[in-house]
Amino acid sequence: MPQRVLIEDWSDYDDRKKKRTDALFFSCEESWEREYLVRKIRKVYPLYTESAVIAAIAACCVEVPAPRPRKNFVECVMQRLKK
Repeated sequence: MPQRVLIEDWSDYDDRKKKRTDALFFSCEESWEREYLVRKIRKVYPLYTESAVIAAIAACCVEVPAPRPRKNFVECVMQRLKK
């Protein structure tokens, strides 16, 4: 399930990150990154409400310690949404 989100084109996200090495990590402190992930997930899974995705992201920001590898973080969010 997270694979469908992860295989999407993330180049615009990668380009916006300050450092290229940063692109592999998700920052909960950046509102644009949280908003980006909401849009990305809802594009692939439109049945998830925006509020459900936001809640899952918030929970994973607490659950996954920084630095948060993007793959691990997206997997956490998708697991939360499946519940």
